[in-house]
Amino acid sequence: MEILRIVVPILVGATIGYCTNYLAIKMLFRPRKAIFIGNWQLPFTPGIIPKNQKRIAAAVGRAVGGHLLNSDAIKEGLGRNGTKEKMVKELAAYICESESCIREFFPEGERHDAVVDKVGEILSKAVVERAKQADFKSIVAKIGEETAGEILNNKMVALVLNEERKDAIFEKIGQAVQKYINDNGEQAVKSAVIKNFTELEEKPIKELVAAGIDREGMERLILSLVDHAVLHYGPTLMQNIDISGIVRQRVEDMDMAELEELILSVMKTELQAVINLGALLGAVIGIINIFI
Repeated sequence: MEILRIVVPILVGATIGYCTNYLAIKMLFRPRKAIFIGNWQLPFTPGIIPKNQKRIAAAVGRAVGGHLLNSDAIKEGLGRNGTKEKMVKELAAYICESESCIREFFPEGERHDAVVDKVGEILSKAVVERAKQADFKSIVAKIGEETAGEILNNKMVALVLNEERKDAIFEKIGQAVQKYINDNGEQAVKSAVIKNFTELEEKPIKELVAAGIDREGMERLILSLVDHAVLHYGPTLMQNIDISGIVRQRVEDMDMAELEELILSVMKTELQAVINLGALLGAVIGIINIFI
């Protein structure tokens, strides 16, 4: 009887402490929906986490988007363990060995034609703008001397075409070429660009790359593009992606059973320690009651 007087309070205290903490932790997740008796909602229903799922989702979204996954974190992550270099090598290998053609990456139908037309327009404008700055008189004179130099320098011809007259002819031809470029150059260049681009987009990417750049050159190009993109466009890109909103929406849309499993997978050991601590404290209180 003396032993029972000692053991029972300890067991009762430990059991109460264990069950109390176990129930408290379960009440974090259960019940998952509000329970009503008539029009009266039973207190503590739903559980704390189901009841505050939207608030939790908003807090997690702010934490992830504002502090954990931002442009600085991406730059830091790319710099760890050679991640950026590995990514660049894999991209370069894919591009240099790709059997795909550029055409596969373009939309079909009218959208494809619109993209090709825009490419032609941009390139033709750039070419014509540079062409308009050229000294066509000098170009025509040089070509004339190279192709018909012997004829022009012939003594009989020289009697008719002196230097002054030759300059006048070259200037007239240069002006005609300049006028043609000003009036028709952009459309002519655009047609040629579109024709060549249409032919190029049907060729495998690896053929196009091999014609102008080696693997190391491709890696340097991609590395430069990655660094430039992360440095100049990283913050804007992260704002446009709205990481906070995506994470918040994902957490809000999660089934409560899935969310419970996720939390328990991270904190199961710690939560079990809390339950065990409740049993220990209950046992200690039981021991104290023996001496009161």
